[in-house]
Amino acid sequence: MEHLGYHLRFRLESDRLLHCSPDQRRGLVRAVYGTTEEWPVLAWGFTGVHGHLAALVTYAEAGELGRRIEISLQRRHGYGSPFLKIHRKPLEDQHHVFRACLYDMKQREHHGLAADPYLEATSVPDLLGARILGAPLIARAREHLPELRRSHLLRILDIDDLREADEWASPEELAGAAKACFTLRSMEGLAVSVRQARHALVAVAGQDLPAPELADICCCGRRTISRLRSTPAPARHVRALRRQLDLRARVRARDAKDGLEE
Repeated sequence: MEHLGYHLRFRLESDRLLHCSPDQRRGLVRAVYGTTEEWPVLAWGFTGVHGHLAALVTYAEAGELGRRIEISLQRRHGYGSPFLKIHRKPLEDQHHVFRACLYDMKQREHHGLAADPYLEATSVPDLLGARILGAPLIARAREHLPELRRSHLLRILDIDDLREADEWASPEELAGAAKACFTLRSMEGLAVSVRQARHALVAVAGQDLPAPELADICCCGRRTISRLRSTPAPARHVRALRRQLDLRARVRARDAKDGLEE
């Protein structure tokens, strides 16, 4: 029987957590997307000691895809423990593909963990247009997951809506959203993604922050801020950052209402 694809499960022999901090989660995101560019991945989620991923691949391709992800994760995080043999479950039909993708993104709900409130270690931010690195998933989902609706993703986050925010509580919040949107550990350096994050941040900040403060949170000089202000940032980058800001604000409001914040 020919299957539509495979559902992969990742787990370390030691049952060690796969990510414990925003930096580790962003390293994990880069490991997943840096490895899967040539593979038709539909959705994924890593929470606690588990990792799950759904892709339209053959049995052999699923094994190779999983092996590459494991190698990339070990290089980035050095877990000190090998992975268990990858579990590959066939996706029998379209309904199975859809249910598997939802399952992958709802890992926090299944395992009762709140360590990743913004679901950075899943494909949810990408499919909501709030992160740049996984943007290709949107077109793939439209083609292969016609059942998937925005409302499904909002329900996973347990928020009512997602818009493009035009305000923020502090410069630090704006910088934090930029790092999440562009999958960065820091705003320092000259990498393309860092320069894109700075440009989008400056565009969203507008004239609300003075150049010295912008230079401080962007980890660059004032001359760079002046240059960035003089040219428009890519519209899709600005939209993604505004959505990331709104996502984070709504999640914080949700958790405060539930008594999870001090």
